Amino acid sequence: MQDNAIPRKTASGQRELVERKQKLHARSRSLLIAVHGQHSVAELKRQFAALGDVGGILAELSNLGLIAVDGRAAANAPGAASPAPADAEMPPLQMARAFINETAVAALGLRAFLFTLKLERCYTKAELTELLPEYQRVLGKAKNEEFAHAMRQRVELILAQA
Repeated sequence: MQDNAIPRKTASGQRELVERKQKLHARSRSLLIAVHGQHSVAELKRQFAALGDVGGILAELSNLGLIAVDGRAAANAPGAASPAPADAEMPPLQMARAFINETAVAALGLRAFLFTLKLERCYTKAELTELLPEYQRVLGKAKNEEFAHAMRQRVELILAQA
């Protein structure tokens, strides 16, 4: 996938966020949640560098038909579909919780358990916003501060839609 390409979730990708049929790894799921057709592959690689081979993860998602580049779904992927309309996404609050959970698990592994217990008690936008400083702290400790700050900004963008 070229660095200047802008990936977007397909209808299959939207369904996967809700149904979890593909049993994606937490890193892949985190990246799938973050793909909105607004950031280039290069930007995603930079922001998610702490997760590992971002290019490989994007290629995997594309091969599964969960994301498409430039409005084209992966041609030979099973269940591939055209890019999904914005209203097909899960609600922003649910998406923010999923993103926080998946990135914490991907970055911390089993050490994320106590943090995810706190996350499970957050039901409102205000409660999630209150948890963001701790989210940034644990990610910064596990990976690096740049990654933690980028992930917090992603969550804030998602919450702004709620």
